[in-house]
Amino acid sequence: MKKVLIVDDAAFARSIQKQIIASVGYEVTEAGNGAEALEVFKTEKPDLVTLDLLMPDMDGMDVLKSILEEDPDAKAIICSTDKQKFRQEEAKETGALGFVAKPVDPEKLLEMIKNILDDS
Repeated sequence: MKKVLIVDDAAFARSIQKQIIASVGYEVTEAGNGAEALEVFKTEKPDLVTLDLLMPDMDGMDVLKSILEEDPDAKAIICSTDKQKFRQEEAKETGALGFVAKPVDPEKLLEMIKNILDDS
């Protein structure tokens, strides 16, 4: 079973994503901040990470960079309310495989996840 790590400082946002992702059979783990995300990533070795950009302790882009340093083959998508075009481009240049604007469209999120995980 494929495992997805959801990283978001908002418990409500994690809960919504968890319901969406778990509904199609993926195993879901969660982290509420950047430092916790890095620890969970190291111990759980998820197949995909969804990352919020705007978090208080560590920006999602910094988390992404750290994850990719730990595992250059890691797969991540950004789920954020920060919809600015330059942030989406920055995420892609940093190594994110996709960008989903919040509030998350369940179909778009699942399609992106399935496309990424089916290719791995």
